[in-house]
Amino acid sequence: MSMDSQFAKSDGERNRALVDERSSSGDELLHLPVCVDGTELGRPTDLLVDLDRLRVVGLNVRCEQGAERFLPLAAAELAGEQINASSSLALLDESAYYGRHGASLRSLRGTSVDLAGRLVGTLSDIVLRSDGEVTRIVVKGESGNLRRLGAKHVRIGQRKAPRR
Repeated sequence: MSMDSQFAKSDGERNRALVDERSSSGDELLHLPVCVDGTELGRPTDLLVDLDRLRVVGLNVRCEQGAERFLPLAAAELAGEQINASSSLALLDESAYYGRHGASLRSLRGTSVDLAGRLVGTLSDIVLRSDGEVTRIVVKGESGNLRRLGAKHVRIGQRKAPRR
């Protein structure tokens, strides 16, 4: 079911559909605390997306002392008002490694989005299920309007890294 058809439903039906899907936007996740047993460890600064499989693989997290860590999504639970890490040990120092193997959501914003080979606009945000699968792409069209597209036939452009 497309997100657009969900908007046509009554509030009760729409809320049930959203709860059943347990989906969040990238922007929503970037505003949630990362916690272990109710104690806040830090805040997400970015999401890393595997563009080949269209799934979020993890989050970059800025911890209280300012250290940047990587939280694999497999070691986290998206729980409404917070992101629960399975353990503080799940926050890894290897964020640079994962950064080389995924694309930063922040760096992808504004890149071109193709639907079945046709340019439809630029990436504004993503919607993902709790398992990390990207289900919808939020695209800004030439007119400035936002559209939500199913992710199945979408291809997101990638900014080229600066040459050194």
